[in-house]
Amino acid sequence: MKLGAKIFLYITIFFSVAFLAGGYVLISYFYEITMEREIESAVEQYQYNKFVIQAHLITKGTEWFEGAAGGNYDIGSAVSDMNDTVAIFSTDGLALVSEFPAETEFSGLLEDVIPNKISYQFMKIRDKTYLLTAGVISHADTSVYLVTGTDVESVLKQYEQIIEKFGMVYGVTIGVGSLLIFGLSSFLTKPVKQLTYATKKIADGNYKERVAEGGRDEVGQLARNFNRMASAVEEKIQELSDGVRQREDFVANFAHELKTPLTSIIGYADRIYHKEMPREEQKQAAWYIWNEGMRLESLSLKLMDMTVLNHKDFILQEMNAQVLFQELTNDVKYLMNEKGVSFQCSVEGAYIDVEYDLFKTLFLNLIDNSIKAGATNIRVEGGRYEKDYVIQVCDNGSGIPAQEIKRITEAFYMVDKSRSRKQHGAGIGLALAEKIVQIHGGTLGFESDGSSWTKVGVRLRCRGAVDDEEK
Repeated sequence: MKLGAKIFLYITIFFSVAFLAGGYVLISYFYEITMEREIESAVEQYQYNKFVIQAHLITKGTEWFEGAAGGNYDIGSAVSDMNDTVAIFSTDGLALVSEFPAETEFSGLLEDVIPNKISYQFMKIRDKTYLLTAGVISHADTSVYLVTGTDVESVLKQYEQIIEKFGMVYGVTIGVGSLLIFGLSSFLTKPVKQLTYATKKIADGNYKERVAEGGRDEVGQLARNFNRMASAVEEKIQELSDGVRQREDFVANFAHELKTPLTSIIGYADRIYHKEMPREEQKQAAWYIWNEGMRLESLSLKLMDMTVLNHKDFILQEMNAQVLFQELTNDVKYLMNEKGVSFQCSVEGAYIDVEYDLFKTLFLNLIDNSIKAGATNIRVEGGRYEKDYVIQVCDNGSGIPAQEIKRITEAFYMVDKSRSRKQHGAGIGLALAEKIVQIHGGTLGFESDGSSWTKVGVRLRCRGAVDDEEK
């Protein structure tokens, strides 16, 4: 059963039972109060009639009843002075006078009568209901039964009319209430239906599905939380999709990068093995084998570095940036001289947290990348910026097209594949650099005009300036 149907059914049953029980209690209370008043009135009438009979007994003596029992006297004149319908019986059950129909049976009532106590019961007589009160009247040695009947048919009809009216009111109330409850349940379950529909859409793969956010109540809060959850799921699914795509690209590119040098190595080795070749051709073939082997070595080292970075925790140490870059500059001087590249390094003194070997790998990768881009002038600058330490590596190389910048840190991605392969590149250097920067808790950014210059920025946490410590 659906939630809306449950709400409608349960609320309808609850109010139906509650309203019915309340009506029953009220009507029963009204009936009891009315009947108690009728009984009190009937007892008062009985007491009056009893007084009348006792007066006759006092004035006329016991012979009056004895004569009435023998048929010698008519006591109807005494009954005419009484209220309601009256009957008088002798102690042996003989009717001395009765205003009730002849077929009325009083034996059951008279059997329950005991001295000094008034008995009563309801009796149906010719389509009318009477409240009969009975008791024993004694004088000297004479006793008679007095029965007084009060017509309560109007009270019972009124009771039935009240029940009938209540039934009409009950039916109308439940009908109107059912419509209101149905509308209320539909209103309350509408957001739940929307959530159900949205969850089905998301389960079917439509992660952009959202629900309307209502008011500030619990349902509105649920809708907002659901939308936040859906956004988080969409983001995670996108990340997983991107991760799967990157792994697929990684595997495809890795296979391609292995295939090219291996094909060359196998081809040239086969030529050397199966053919007689002049010395120069052998040297050329051997050079190709050596060159492709160097590419494979570079690729394996880069992959090993990335594997180590993903499975090892590193401890960062506080170092003076000026001392650090002085050491790194000394390490690359020979390479700059060999390549004929102008190199300048100017950094501000400050303390930063680094892992020396990893940071050196990062620095060398960025410098090597600039050289492979054909740069003749490389400039390294570093300084404090707000609470961070920013390092910039600027070169006048061939640049990076704007549409390529967002992908250059992907493994095996190369802007100029032919140039990278000639220089034993495998497209992993910048992916490795980004991983190292992440281990240092920093960020890596790129700027380029796409043709004549490139600027790489590394932002790290700064402990403070050297001057601050001296003070």
